[in-house]
Amino acid sequence: MMKCLSGRCADRRSSTLDGAQASMDVCASYSLVMHNMAAAQTEVERAIVTIVTTFFEHAGEEGKKETLTQGEFNSLVAKELPSFLKDVSLEDKLKELDINQDQELKFNEFWRLIGELAKETKKEIKAKKK
Repeated sequence: MMKCLSGRCADRRSSTLDGAQASMDVCASYSLVMHNMAAAQTEVERAIVTIVTTFFEHAGEEGKKETLTQGEFNSLVAKELPSFLKDVSLEDKLKELDINQDQELKFNEFWRLIGELAKETKKEIKAKKK
């Protein structure tokens, strides 16, 4: 089995419904891409890969493989975004982001949060320049 380069999800594996051979973890796939391309990537490209990799490192621990449950979302925020969302109800935030109201976040729903945080960061940066 290929180990996740981040070291955070090396033992997670998934199987197909028909019992076929277990597939490589999604996180390991992204980590491998990130590792192989790191030298050629810009800072912004590495940031995007990091966001995608971080999502998939947390997704699927409890619920569906490519979504974040409330618990996974809480864990991701506590570990990766503690100062950005310190005064926010994470239950309310997940409900706000959860477009299809399935109580889990797909990547496109999570990406809305990244956009919101980027907008707030831009406002703060502009205010400091004045």
